Amino acid sequence: MRIEFEHLLDNEIKGIENLDETVEVCYPTGCVDMTKKEILAKMCEIEFKMTGTWTHEFLDDLEQKYRHMNASQLAKEMCDRLQEIFDWDETVYARVLG
Repeated sequence: MRIEFEHLLDNEIKGIENLDETVEVCYPTGCVDMTKKEILAKMCEIEFKMTGTWTHEFLDDLEQKYRHMNASQLAKEMCDRLQEIFDWDETVYARVLG
C-alpha cells in the first residue's frame, strides 16, 4: 500500500501527538505495519480518490475526531472504509489502494 498524500498533511497534523505510533493494519486484502501519520495520510488519500476532494465532513472528522484517536482506532476507521469500498467494487478498491 503506497502512501502518496503524506506531504499534504503537514499543516493538518500540527499538534497531533504520537505520530510515530505503529500498529498492524489489516485491510481486506492484506496486513501492513503503519504509523499513525501514515494512516492519517492514507485516510486523506482514500477520501480524495473517492470524492475528488476533501469534503467538509471529512475535514471536520479529521479536526474533531481523528486527531484525538490512537493508531489502533484510526486503523479500524480506515479499514472499515476500505471494507466498504471493497464490498462495493473490487476494481475501485484496487485503484484506491494504489
